[in-house]
Amino acid sequence: MGYRYKKVNNRKILIEGPRLQSQKIKFLRQYLQLVDQNVTFVFLNETWIYEHGSAVRRWVFEGDRRGMPEKVCMNEGKRFTILHAGGKFGFLEGCDLFLDSKVDSRDYHKTMTGDLFKQWTEQQLIPNVKQMSGKVVVIMDNAPYHSVHAEQLPNFSWKKSKLQLWLHQNEIPFDSNLTKKQLYEIIKPNILSRKKYLIDELLSKNGIQVLRLPPYHCQYNPIEMVWGFCKQYDNKHILEQPSGKLKVANLWKKALSKYTPEMWLNSVKHCEQIINEDRVRLMGNESVQDIPPIIISLADSDDESIISFRSESTDDISLEDENLECSEEEDERKIVCKDEQMICLLETTESENQSDVELLTVEFVD
Repeated sequence: MGYRYKKVNNRKILIEGPRLQSQKIKFLRQYLQLVDQNVTFVFLNETWIYEHGSAVRRWVFEGDRRGMPEKVCMNEGKRFTILHAGGKFGFLEGCDLFLDSKVDSRDYHKTMTGDLFKQWTEQQLIPNVKQMSGKVVVIMDNAPYHSVHAEQLPNFSWKKSKLQLWLHQNEIPFDSNLTKKQLYEIIKPNILSRKKYLIDELLSKNGIQVLRLPPYHCQYNPIEMVWGFCKQYDNKHILEQPSGKLKVANLWKKALSKYTPEMWLNSVKHCEQIINEDRVRLMGNESVQDIPPIIISLADSDDESIISFRSESTDDISLEDENLECSEEEDERKIVCKDEQMICLLETTESENQSDVELLTVEFVD
């Protein structure tokens, strides 16, 4: 897969850890399955522009390092935050959002909030997506305002009494004499199955599925190329007119109109090519349907620390771990396996000779 096990030093390098790779493979599986279902993808994201544009080029003397600063300083003026959505068909009509910056910061993430994004989703995204025919899947990243939890989940900073109340409200048995740390150990496996995002639930109620990009993989989102083109057009023409919010907004609309549905289609195809290249690198040339699910066998064994992983196309593989713990939840069909590095939520399936469980989710523990 292009990786080699070797000793590394303290220099900063870009690597993919186990957590990121598992999220990446999960996304690739889900995306390719949806492609086979002939769904319509809608991509969304935020960006920003400045009242006076952003200078990225200037005349410099190549022999003078002082003449080549890392960043060009200029009076960029007021910052505006942009939100939009689109796909192979072009921009989704009625989904453009143009916001003033409310804080004196270059970070546009401080302008957008969970409430603003929820309001945009309810008032602009959902009504326009509903007018589309067929199944629609919305693809977005994991920005904080996209990832507001549907319910507040406990963490170790909670007081012991609050942890006990949460366990009681969720009908999870516990001993009142347990310490705070012991209570949280009971809670951790149950957080995974209750972790739901407010936006995902909102879209799901309206018949719209959500697919989230793996972290640090903006190259899978074609709207990033849209922003690059539109910003270039904006920077080129911004000084041709007086400054002001209305002037900037009108120029930005003109920049969006220059990005045609044909250009959108080419951007989507480019991202699909990158996704397919990563799929071949990480998963081989097999189609998603040909890759069998991982089944964990819970057959009786003299050694309780041995769990057998089996697949329809491979022989049984045993994993021995003295620290591995298995505990059944209230629902007898589900079981949680955990160790110091990961928590797996599994679902049991009965067969003729043994009980098997299918791997539902995996969460790596920091």
